[in-house]
Amino acid sequence: MRGEGSPYKVLRAFALGSTLAFQFAVSVVLGILGGRYLDQVWGTAPWMMFLGLLLGLAAGTMAIYRTASSFLPKEQADKESDRRGGV
Repeated sequence: MRGEGSPYKVLRAFALGSTLAFQFAVSVVLGILGGRYLDQVWGTAPWMMFLGLLLGLAAGTMAIYRTASSFLPKEQADKESDRRGGV
C-alpha cells in the first residue's frame, strides 16, 4: 500500500534529505580542506581556503540541483526546464 502517508514516501523523503545534506557537506568540506592544503603549500593563507569554500559551495549547490531534479517526476522536471529556458 503506497498511500499518501505510507512509509515508502517517508523513507523516500528521508533518503532525499540525507543525500542532499551529505553531498552539500562533503563538497564544502573538501573545498575547504583543499584550500587549506594549497595555503600550506603556497603560503597564501587564508586566500585559497576562501576560494575552496566558494568552489565547494558552488559544487554543493550543483550537486543538490542535479540530485533534486532526479527525484522530480519527469513531467515536473520538463516544466522546470521549460520555465528556465531549456537549461
